[in-house]
Amino acid sequence: MPAHTTDDLETQRHDSWRWLPGLVFVLGLLLSILLYKLSADNIEERKRAYFDFRVREAVELIEGRMRTYQQVLRGVSGMFDTHAKVDRTQFHRYIERQALAEFFPGIQGVGYAQRVDPQDLARHTAAVRAEGFASYAVHPPGPRPLYGPIVYIEPFTGRNLRAFGFDMYSEPVRHQAMQRSVDTGRMALSGKVRLQQESGVQEQAGFLIYQAIYRKNRPASNAQERGANLMGWIYAPFRMNDFLRGLFGEQGDDLVLDIYDGEQRAPKALMHNDSAEHLDVQGGYEAVQTLHMMGHIWTLHFRSSRSMLLRVDSRLPLQTFASGALLSLFLAALVSTLVTGRARALATARHMNGELVQERARLTAILDGTRVGTWEWNVQTGQTVFNQEWADIVGYTLEELQPISIQTWMRLSHPDDLGLSDKLLKQHFSGESPYYECEARMRHKDGHWVWVLDRGKLATRTADGAPLMMYGTHQDITHRKVQEETFRRSAHHDQLTGLPNRTLLADRLQQALLVANREKTRLTLMFIDIDGFKSVNDTYGHEAGDLVLRSMARRLQSCIRASDTLARIGGDEFVLLLPDLRDAPSALALAAKIRNEVSRPVTLSQGISVPLSLSIGIALYPDHGETPGELTEHADRAMYRAKRSGKNTAAVFEPGWSPAEAVPPDS
Repeated sequence: MPAHTTDDLETQRHDSWRWLPGLVFVLGLLLSILLYKLSADNIEERKRAYFDFRVREAVELIEGRMRTYQQVLRGVSGMFDTHAKVDRTQFHRYIERQALAEFFPGIQGVGYAQRVDPQDLARHTAAVRAEGFASYAVHPPGPRPLYGPIVYIEPFTGRNLRAFGFDMYSEPVRHQAMQRSVDTGRMALSGKVRLQQESGVQEQAGFLIYQAIYRKNRPASNAQERGANLMGWIYAPFRMNDFLRGLFGEQGDDLVLDIYDGEQRAPKALMHNDSAEHLDVQGGYEAVQTLHMMGHIWTLHFRSSRSMLLRVDSRLPLQTFASGALLSLFLAALVSTLVTGRARALATARHMNGELVQERARLTAILDGTRVGTWEWNVQTGQTVFNQEWADIVGYTLEELQPISIQTWMRLSHPDDLGLSDKLLKQHFSGESPYYECEARMRHKDGHWVWVLDRGKLATRTADGAPLMMYGTHQDITHRKVQEETFRRSAHHDQLTGLPNRTLLADRLQQALLVANREKTRLTLMFIDIDGFKSVNDTYGHEAGDLVLRSMARRLQSCIRASDTLARIGGDEFVLLLPDLRDAPSALALAAKIRNEVSRPVTLSQGISVPLSLSIGIALYPDHGETPGELTEHADRAMYRAKRSGKNTAAVFEPGWSPAEAVPPDS
């Protein structure tokens, strides 16, 4: 057998390694594709999470606005409950004071529909005409078992004049909601209707909210008694587009929203249609939410707009892939050079060594740019491996975390989140979920908590099927969590003072009344108005007015306890909920303390000192009312009594006051 020469051996060795450059390039390209997919998946998850958040926020805003309008009707219902008879003038004054157009967008007005039996129809018509409405008639004409004509509606101008005398009980959709309110004693939401206020120009879908009211001091404990003692209905009509206007804020164009009446998304049930104005919703996200409100159902169809998708930068995946592909090509070329000849490879390697270091640094920078920490976990031994990015998220170096094991992760995790993490891991190990994903808090080195998205997948099992090796990532999501909390807070707090707004106050008052009723205790509600605030705005400008309002908020807060709620409900009006203040003398003493604290002048930016004083109205539960509507109305009336008494004073509501106390004074 002939002996092999050195050249032959080198040739054979060269032939056997000829495929290596191609393998390096393919593996590098596969790694680049993997990094591209991970980055693209992360971008996709961020977009989806933002869309889901906006959908949840939109649903909460719609429900919150609806609760606000329910509160308006409760106030009107309370007026009927406290008066034997409410005439047209009283009704007008009460609704005018609510300033519907300013504080309640979308509502067309508030009205009262009277129950009229067939035998009383002629007498009813004559009575209304005697009030000065000579052409009044119930319409549509014709005999019916029962009539429900509109006799009061405010504001009694413009579109609303068309509804005067309309028998809502004669129209099937309205009839259904009105009867549901009678039977249940609760508010009822109607289906889609064409409002009487529509004129044929730029019409909108309409809906109404009804609250049946009953004769005073008559039994109404069941449907039969409520039907027998029915006096009429308080109601509010709405135009759907007006109802939604301004609700979603500056980024309202993120969502394309269609609203349908009922559970079916049929064309005839469509009440609000954003799709006609947005032609760029193909390929985005979609969600359908069902709202159950006051015995009725709306179906909300959400889609993402192009402007929403563009808020998240989508260029990183392509940049990652391009850099990885270039680096793979470079490494393949380098290996090819090594294979062509040892001497040349060594020389080239020395020449390229500096460039190789730079390229490796670039690859590391690209991986670091994803801001993702990686971990490996031997489930059986507890041994773990973290990269530096993992440690950076919690403010440590890897050396500071040594010795590293699964106990390192448990020690840094929030105790309240370990249970959820353990549950999700067990679900993944058992095959209930394809991967493990958990949002949890971890203790940063400087003591604060950071939110991380912990994701992983089991890669191998032992021979008997037990979990063995698992790999995953950590991503810092603290910024997103802070943003979500900011969005939630802005929906329930006044932007100028940071105090709870009308919506949050209504919720806390309702909860406080439930507790007081259950525990048979009392509570106090104060309405606070700044005397002469309008003159401050007119004389020194709105910036000065804002300074006064912020100063007022701080001074009021310094006088109350942590269990109390101070809210700004608009303009210069504040409301103070005091669940632990339970008698009038104590309330008056606190009011005096507040007025004394506020009496110090406020110094404006111009160096001018502005004296301040307050008018305070006080109402106590259950002495002056048992519902939110009654308490707020009576505290409001007491505040106006304080203003009439010369301002800079406090007044406790007295049941004997005339309805004229509800009318604001001239200043």
